[in-house]
Amino acid sequence: MTKAVFPGSFDPVTNGHLDIIKRAAALFDEVIVAVVDNAEKKNMFTLEERLGFVNEAIAGLENVSAESFKGLVIDFVKEKGADVIVRGVRGVSDFDYEYELSDIYYTTGGAESVFLPSRGENAHVSSSMVRELIRYGRDPSEFIPFKLKG
Repeated sequence: MTKAVFPGSFDPVTNGHLDIIKRAAALFDEVIVAVVDNAEKKNMFTLEERLGFVNEAIAGLENVSAESFKGLVIDFVKEKGADVIVRGVRGVSDFDYEYELSDIYYTTGGAESVFLPSRGENAHVSSSMVRELIRYGRDPSEFIPFKLKG
């Protein structure tokens, strides 16, 4: 059984993230969406809200679950007995950054990285763009797979 972890802050989860999750779910027996709890990062949404948004987005995907974690991604991956780290890439700059991390993941924990390119309709969607829309009172619903309350 191949288990994969898709880590991120998901502040908030976007349609682009959900596309990567669904495609990973078709490739692996089990996918864990790992929502990082990093106190040093200034998130717009609390950990509980972000985990709730992810759970709402993945409802109905039988082989996908969501959990939060603190610490290093590779430690979480090993704790869960996963073999693979899934990362979405929107462009060359994402790939360069993720490529560097992939070597660290493999060297420190033996986990392989699988890069899934974003689809054209999601290539411009980012959590930071969604946060900016929210910050200025705009409706981000066309970019997110959950209902934003309030």
